[in-house]
Amino acid sequence: MPYFLFLRNLVLFVVLGFLSSCTIALPEFQTAESLEKGTHAVAAGGYSGRGFNASTGALVVHNYGVKEKMDWTSNVSVSRLNIDEANVRVALLSGPKWSTAGGTWAVAVPMGSIYTETFNDIDGGFTYLLTPTLYKSWKLEHSDLTSTFFARSEFAYNPYRGRWFSVVGGYSQKYETERLIHYLSLSGSTNGPVYGVYFGYGLSIRPKR
Repeated sequence: MPYFLFLRNLVLFVVLGFLSSCTIALPEFQTAESLEKGTHAVAAGGYSGRGFNASTGALVVHNYGVKEKMDWTSNVSVSRLNIDEANVRVALLSGPKWSTAGGTWAVAVPMGSIYTETFNDIDGGFTYLLTPTLYKSWKLEHSDLTSTFFARSEFAYNPYRGRWFSVVGGYSQKYETERLIHYLSLSGSTNGPVYGVYFGYGLSIRPKR
């Protein structure tokens, strides 16, 4: 094989692996507490990352109170990988979240997919994800600030790369005003020896029935 063809194939392989490794460390615009039955809550904001596989984009999170101590949570994000090539990445995850009686612990099991398009011959395609997430929230008495630690496992499958596993963890703050709710989120991911760090800001209107 001519040298330039070998080099081209090597570059394609490396870039494809980079694009299809879909640890995205999305910020969390929610806490462990569940909504009341029949209640909706929507938070939207932006995020940006640094490090391996980092991207910059927007995220919308929707929660619905299915029954006492159980929500259905969904999020949609549109982002761009922080690389020179023109690209877009779209992620959709949805699943149940169960909270403890006090609303201080919760477990969520969103699942869905991420699609990466680079507008050239290299295509990361669809990656399918299962993302079990653990939340621990706490709030000081007479305070409008709720803090949350979260840890998420990403079980991923991509037709080009097969299966892999990564871990995402982070910390978020929810600050409530009379009408608005502000979220600040810091999250990090690891996929073997590589990592990414993300910062996000979200805004929500207090939920109504």
